[in-house]
Amino acid sequence: MKNYVVDASVILKWVLGNESESDHEQAMALLETWTEGGIELSAPILWQYEVGNFLGRSLQEEAMDKMNLLLNLNIRNVAFTNGMWSQCFSWMRQKSITFYDASYLAVAFEVQGTLITADEKFAGEMEETNRICLLKNLDSGS
Repeated sequence: MKNYVVDASVILKWVLGNESESDHEQAMALLETWTEGGIELSAPILWQYEVGNFLGRSLQEEAMDKMNLLLNLNIRNVAFTNGMWSQCFSWMRQKSITFYDASYLAVAFEVQGTLITADEKFAGEMEETNRICLLKNLDSGS
């Protein structure tokens, strides 16, 4: 079974419903494949803070309902190990990326999966890790 890690840029697409975005269809297909048991999905617990921050600032009236929908999905939250902390700090030094972005990629390494992101800049920076895929390039069959 394929093992994917999703970041906040993907998770938010599941509740924002902006069908005009080019990768909305891929995001919904990924969610459907996961809910049908076809893939494994994981993330660092950080996703809850990033998504909560966005929802609370941008969709104040709907934030709690949308957050509850996402929490009820029971995305596997992966706790950090010392090796993951070290890897994140190393990537930050080498690539000038944020700890937030690095944490999702560290989880992908930890679970031997692939990080799915809609963040093109970050995906380009970390492409050589072979553990990252842009959402828009994800095969619809996952």
